[in-house]
Amino acid sequence: MSDILELLAIREIAHAFLLADRPSDVQQLALDRVTPILGAAFSLIMQVGDDGELLRPVAQHQWPQRHRNWIGALRVRVGDGPSGLAVAERRLVEIPDLFADPSLESWYEVAEELGFRSIVAAPLLGAHGPVGAIAFYFTDPTPVGDEQRALVRLVADQLAATADKASLIDALRRSNAALADANEALEREARAADAARHARDRFLTTLTQRIRETLDVQASNDVAVDAARATALAAEELAAVECGTRQPIITDVDPRAPLLEAIQEWRTLLRTVPMTHGEPTVLVPTMRTDGRWLVRLLTLLIGQVLQRDDGREAVHADVELGRGFIAHRLEWSGAPLPDLSQQASALLETPLPGMARHPSITPLDLALLVTLVRRLGGDVQRDDVDDDITTQGATVVFPVDDAPP
Repeated sequence: MSDILELLAIREIAHAFLLADRPSDVQQLALDRVTPILGAAFSLIMQVGDDGELLRPVAQHQWPQRHRNWIGALRVRVGDGPSGLAVAERRLVEIPDLFADPSLESWYEVAEELGFRSIVAAPLLGAHGPVGAIAFYFTDPTPVGDEQRALVRLVADQLAATADKASLIDALRRSNAALADANEALEREARAADAARHARDRFLTTLTQRIRETLDVQASNDVAVDAARATALAAEELAAVECGTRQPIITDVDPRAPLLEAIQEWRTLLRTVPMTHGEPTVLVPTMRTDGRWLVRLLTLLIGQVLQRDDGREAVHADVELGRGFIAHRLEWSGAPLPDLSQQASALLETPLPGMARHPSITPLDLALLVTLVRRLGGDVQRDDVDDDITTQGATVVFPVDDAPP
């Protein structure tokens, strides 16, 4: 008979687990199904609170009707009463006849009011310790036999294990819901970014067209159109960097790589311009900077140098190391750069020296160059030269912690 009851109990708890959506629902359904199997008049599941000191009801079966309105406010301290003692000592607590035990006299009034005489309480032991207790109440004195004792333990163990599984599934469900929300947010951001790119393209196209119309450029003049578009791009980039809407992405960067990339870009744009570069003879440390921003500012600087170079000698570029700094230096023959200590707003008014040698060189480049350097924590310096010396120089300096002397 005991085996049949155990199988029935396990079946009912498993059925509750399959039907319920939340851990509390599992406990309620299981309690409704196993209490009649044990022959109890009513039953209660108490859960340990977050403080680990108080138990509160989370499920009840056939609790006396006139007392259901206050059961939600019931609290039992761990160690008090059958349920609290079961949790504190992690054992089955049996009270065959409450009124036959003088030590439980304080419970007499409650027992008479609720209509029970015997109690069996068992702890619910989860994976990390007691999570609560289950208590069965009987209207008559009920000595607990070995079979019933084993069945109560089985029910408690199965309920605890099922509650653990239900909690894990519930947590997984919440995680999946949070992940779905996060994916939806990412999709919204992706759509917004895509819309921003389309808006940017429309802005650049419109601005290019307006510049063309203002300058009365014929549609066939591709060089002028390219120059207009480059100016629009530089204007947008300068505004984004100045306003902080475009932030640097800091990584470890080999300082030689951005310089070589900038040189290669100009070799592609102006194939007839001779350019040379040198490298330090010592180990070159990496820089903590935004590699793409560094390429962009060096490209801008080389463009300014090429604009002022008289073409008699090759433009020469170097990476220089010093105590506490890494620098990129350019030398050329021709006109010097303007004073680069000015603010970007003042540099915007600096005119190009004649018509630009390439449409990608714009009146905004000096301002954008200085803004990028300062946002990366560096400084751009114009080498001081006498009027009768034709070789000019400019250096972009970045402080570092581990540059060799």
